[in-house]
Amino acid sequence: MNLNLASAFLSLLLVSASTWAAGPSFTFRLPGDPETLDWNRAHTSVETHILMNLMEGLVSHDAKMNVIPALAEKWSKSPDGKTYTFKLRSGLKWSDGMPLKAQDFVYSWKRLLSPLTAASYAYLLFDVEGAEEFFKGKQTDFSKVGISAPDDLTFQVRLARPVAHFIHIPTFWVTFPLRQDVVEKHGTSWAKPGRMVTVGPFELSSYDLDSKIVLKANPYYYGEHGNIDQAVGLIIKEDSTALTLYEAGKLDFLTDIASVDLKRLEGRADLKRFPYLKTGYVGIVTDKFPVSNAHFRKALGHAIDRKKIGQFLHGGQTSAEGFIPSGMFGYNSSVGLPFDPAKAKKELTLSGVDPKAVKLEIVTTNWEKTLTVCQYLQSELKKNLGINLEIQSYDHKTFRAQLELKNYPLFLNSWSADYPDPDNFLSVFLSMSGNNRTSWKNSTYDAKVMLARGNQNQSARAKLYDEAQKLLVQDDAVILPLYNEPILALVSTRTKNLEINPLNYLKLKKITVTESAKK
Repeated sequence: MNLNLASAFLSLLLVSASTWAAGPSFTFRLPGDPETLDWNRAHTSVETHILMNLMEGLVSHDAKMNVIPALAEKWSKSPDGKTYTFKLRSGLKWSDGMPLKAQDFVYSWKRLLSPLTAASYAYLLFDVEGAEEFFKGKQTDFSKVGISAPDDLTFQVRLARPVAHFIHIPTFWVTFPLRQDVVEKHGTSWAKPGRMVTVGPFELSSYDLDSKIVLKANPYYYGEHGNIDQAVGLIIKEDSTALTLYEAGKLDFLTDIASVDLKRLEGRADLKRFPYLKTGYVGIVTDKFPVSNAHFRKALGHAIDRKKIGQFLHGGQTSAEGFIPSGMFGYNSSVGLPFDPAKAKKELTLSGVDPKAVKLEIVTTNWEKTLTVCQYLQSELKKNLGINLEIQSYDHKTFRAQLELKNYPLFLNSWSADYPDPDNFLSVFLSMSGNNRTSWKNSTYDAKVMLARGNQNQSARAKLYDEAQKLLVQDDAVILPLYNEPILALVSTRTKNLEINPLNYLKLKKITVTESAKK
């Protein structure tokens, strides 16, 4: 964006900012429009900061990733580990003043599992008795599914078998309660301002496409609240424009900072670092030539020197060859395809693919960071294998559509934890996963991940995850992990008590801002 356009954009924001609210406000950047604010269907990182402040689940996480009460004041687990009973807090209300009922969870979970919803995360509930059969249409009677509300304050879940990580599942937004009357009244437009009702610390005040999303404090929220009357997510696609607004005092919180700017900002007191359970990777659509050949995929993996990525991104990235990120149980630095140009050439020869005769494309978002990584991959594959890699970039929504259509053999993507367990990473590539966009299916892999899911012995689980990871990133080379990274964020000096956890959840309810005017 040139300086004149940036100046005009800044002036427009200054004018509109004065009309947002009389009380304290907090502003942050969104790199693009959310794909959807329907929390049963949402599945990208752009939705995170919005949904996790509009809504809340049965349980939540504390700063150390321990599960703590949220909408449920307590819960119990049956001796056989298969039945969870949640007791809701009494007196909870939606943002329109209607009482929250356990039936609102039943409706939400039923809708998540409905084939008509086409939710990418429906598979998260497949451990519930009868849930997968309902999703696949083999069972149409929902009363046969292990989800029920014995009374208004009791929500009960029956699992088909014990699951080691299950208590983390209700912390994630797809499981949050939903009002049936609201959805039935407004249909597919229920998630718009003036129609959506929420039960979290904020409610949706307005949404101007390609401009901003405004949240206002929910007067019926049961919990403690900082002094923010409203939170404004400015949709700013240009990294340079976002930084200009922050430095002009018009943003209080900024992540996704351009690499060139991070280099300049090193050492600044307002540049904060937060742990993040995230892995950036190259995904491979395995039924497309030439990546349908496993030797060719391995050649790509061995041809990339991941250790240099942090040097040019300046974001604290560390190299990753396995998919489970550093800092999470199950992490193993010895899993994967290490940088080895000689092995890369050998695997290319074994593939029988002539690098000069193939057209290889990778699709990515048109963000500075992802384009920079793709350009590096382009250079590495050319230098070490003689392969010409073409980069196709799109805005976030179009990029997501391309992933669904599987139009390109390679895609640059990342996965960040929805809950702090390796199952959340490895279940992405199960055969029945709605988030598996590689076309790869492997029954041995599925069996190992599912066996680990039910195993209560941590050592046995770790061994199974090692074996599953080796199939995914080494033997079949379905994805090529590249890096793990922390969250680097600029936080304004007027912002106090800002907390962002390793799942990238920004908890606005804990923030207070000083009364001093912005610049």
